[in-house]
Amino acid sequence: MHAALILALLLPSAVAARCPVSDDISRGIVYASTLGESESIHVAMGTSSFLASYYELGDYGLTKQFLLLKGAYPLSLTTIVTDEALTISYHYPIPQAGFPEPAPGVNWQVEAVVAQGEVSLTELHSYTFGGEVERQIGNCSYLVVPYDIETSSDVYGAQVLPMFYIPVLGVSFPDSSREAGVGEGVEFSERMTTYPDLLTEWGN
Repeated sequence: MHAALILALLLPSAVAARCPVSDDISRGIVYASTLGESESIHVAMGTSSFLASYYELGDYGLTKQFLLLKGAYPLSLTTIVTDEALTISYHYPIPQAGFPEPAPGVNWQVEAVVAQGEVSLTELHSYTFGGEVERQIGNCSYLVVPYDIETSSDVYGAQVLPMFYIPVLGVSFPDSSREAGVGEGVEFSERMTTYPDLLTEWGN
């Protein structure tokens, strides 16, 4: 993927693409954001009732792949570095059916074993789901649930990843607007489309 193509995603198109709906998850739902000069594109694919596969795209194609249970809880993260793929997997002491449905007001903790090859460590994962709010994402409007994933371990200490969950789509995306404190002079824009519409914009 060339930088010019990524820029094309974020520019107004002659024909406005329709807003994604839940049926689009099998073909791909695209969330793109621009923070200052930093752009990111995420494509969610899968089935909203079980897990979604999230692809982060960069100048040279696929850079990361996430597997999220119920569209919210991490199962694995694969990072592509040159020609090498590094995978981190998450193992939990409860069955997948025991994970709560992502919903406003849910607060939940679980201990996870995080493994990369032969190396592993134990992390405490804490999920804090906020209240449902309306969010304008480009030309699309959705009710979303902002939430935080806080991970804590003896090795890395505490880290927080801001996310937002879209109940009608059954998917989550990183919330870079909250992470960077947008609203304090930081330029930020975002939009949503479908993967087939994205490919059409790129002339494929």
